[in-house]
Amino acid sequence: MANATLATAQGNATVNESTKITTSSAEQLFIHTNATTFLTGETLHCKVYCIDPATKIPGAVSKIAYIELIDSDKKTILNQKINLENGTGQADFFIPATLKTGNFKLIGYTQWILEKSSAGIFTMDLLIINPFQLLPETSIDKNTGSENTLTENQEKPVISNLMTVQTDKKTYINREKVVLKLKSSETAKGNYSLSIRKIDALPVNTTVHATTLISETSNLKKPSVTILPELRGELLSGSIVGKNGEKNISNKSVALSIPGKSFAFKIVKTNASGKFIFVLDDNPDASEVVLQVMEEDRDNYNIIIDAPKKPELSAITFLPEVKLNPGLKNAIEQRSVANQVENAYYERKKDSTSAVAKTASFYDSTQKTYALDDYTRFPTLKETITEVILEMYTKTSKGKQSIHLRNNTMDPEVYGLPLILVDGLLIQDSNELYDYNTENIDKVDLINEPYIFGPKTFSGIANFITKNTDYETKAAGDYFKKVSVQRPSAKKIYFNPDYTQPKQNSRIPDYRQQLLWMPAINMQQNEQAISFFTSDISGKYEVVLEGFTDKGSAVFAKEIFEVK
Repeated sequence: MANATLATAQGNATVNESTKITTSSAEQLFIHTNATTFLTGETLHCKVYCIDPATKIPGAVSKIAYIELIDSDKKTILNQKINLENGTGQADFFIPATLKTGNFKLIGYTQWILEKSSAGIFTMDLLIINPFQLLPETSIDKNTGSENTLTENQEKPVISNLMTVQTDKKTYINREKVVLKLKSSETAKGNYSLSIRKIDALPVNTTVHATTLISETSNLKKPSVTILPELRGELLSGSIVGKNGEKNISNKSVALSIPGKSFAFKIVKTNASGKFIFVLDDNPDASEVVLQVMEEDRDNYNIIIDAPKKPELSAITFLPEVKLNPGLKNAIEQRSVANQVENAYYERKKDSTSAVAKTASFYDSTQKTYALDDYTRFPTLKETITEVILEMYTKTSKGKQSIHLRNNTMDPEVYGLPLILVDGLLIQDSNELYDYNTENIDKVDLINEPYIFGPKTFSGIANFITKNTDYETKAAGDYFKKVSVQRPSAKKIYFNPDYTQPKQNSRIPDYRQQLLWMPAINMQQNEQAISFFTSDISGKYEVVLEGFTDKGSAVFAKEIFEVK
């Protein structure tokens, strides 16, 4: 090893991040959903496109998008963060049975949209029906006609001539294979989402399509605060506040730990206002985050975490009160029964998440590892250090013990104390480790040479890796803050049954109304075939393809087939 190992705190942000973006940079969201009317117990699928409003090309500024389901009381019912890759991302909401029948809004935005203009915020009206809760009498249309029911948007969306969708037949039987061909011109290479869903008698709201890109942004306002764009990933920001009259809050080190087998560790400096910003890596995606002021006088400071900024909803408007025709009772019951059957077999049909590669530690490949089971086990940490870990030694001062590192060619301590971690969690008072049961320590990663990490220099690194990643630190105080952070939703691989073998799952009912949802179709050829199977539910089904070409052209294509 070299006498000094250089490391950088990758992903750490500075408070001047916004200066890297021109003032003309703008973005707009479009969300393709699998429907606009849902029953409780169903899943709302979303594909998010973050586009340049001028060119309509996906992949503007932000790497994180936010979607929320808002009820008529203007309260957020469900919300998610979404990772954006090349301007697109995916998510889904399971509609809980606790919701009452009524009108809802789906909104989507980025932090940069909130900073620039509310014009980029996406909104869509949704109708949610709870078949287990009766509507108030005043909300039920007593007429037999449909004059008071919601109807599909009469202004037909523009069908794009760049892309077509075509099934190999017009009529199928239950559990039959369908081959769907996507055909495009050379200019239609791009990113698309595909929904194949049953058409029924339930009312539907006006649907926002890529080719119309209508939104009700005039009813939403941006916050009256300055917001940094998440152009490199998910941001976690806050500030430190001096206690007992302490005014020196600038240039102080703040550390972030996301403990675990795969862990994250970062250090940043505060600015003149005590502000700090971290960029969180995609992985690990654990929600428990630990922040610490990393200074000798750390007890003089308090950490305050910034709350995510949201659009102002006070002026948002909803559609008139829901009025359902009693003639829809049978259709609602049939769809509700189908949902209940599908949910009863969830374990056999559940979606899976994409495999996530293990995150390497920031010092990976440069450390020496002591696997303690390869040595004689000693009952105390002090004995383990003395007898096993040759590069480590202990000191005792004022009744407290501390961990230090030695190097045969130099005195590492001229570079400061070592960086002590437990499963990636920063330990500033190593005395607390001496009471820990060493039987729970699996191994120790060690670098006994000077190490530069972000704004700090250490005499080395020691990371104690426990067997069950269940270490509880004794650190306490206002300088130490453990918070739960909402992380972006994981990508899913959605369930798609295969009935190629006639007897395969023959005894498992298939009451799917959503036959297929594919949120990420990357068209690089002029033709692509997609296959899926029909379910046990007969009726007409609608194929809808939405998205944008690499050159910014909006695409909307549809097809209808029947299952008898």
